Amino acid sequence: MKVVLFDGRHHDHGQFACGHAELDEYLKRYARQSMRHHLAQVYVAEGENGRVLGYYTLSAASLRYDELPNDLARQLPKHPVPAVLIGRMASDRTARAAGLKVGSRLLIHALRQTLQAAATIGVQCVIVDSKPQAVGFYLRFGFITLTQDGLKLYLPVATIMKMVDH
Repeated sequence: MKVVLFDGRHHDHGQFACGHAELDEYLKRYARQSMRHHLAQVYVAEGENGRVLGYYTLSAASLRYDELPNDLARQLPKHPVPAVLIGRMASDRTARAAGLKVGSRLLIHALRQTLQAAATIGVQCVIVDSKPQAVGFYLRFGFITLTQDGLKLYLPVATIMKMVDH
């Protein structure tokens, strides 16, 4: 399995099923359009014969200063904070059942992509708006909750850099 940019003409994505209709539909109907209009980059975990085992999207985002936790906000100017958004992430049910750890591989790839972006432009953190059942997954990677409901999470680039160094 390798993680590559999505190519709707090459990748077999018609049978993709993660268990969330809106995530399935995005890959099947809107991923190519998002890329064509520079709204998001879509990366896929590619299995044999170009079969899509999972995918995620990356796009530019920002957080309002007042959305940040106090300990982080005290260190920063009172301006919007540049971020990378993981807008969608999903793994195919059959890949999960096979124990392929597609989600972990995709997230690690997304964090590496974020570091590449941070080497070129200002990026303070990665943010994600999680499904309730996926919050624990992000917390295991060190993400920190931003909202009271616990569904919006972030991971500072400085933390990602430390993870890579070790």
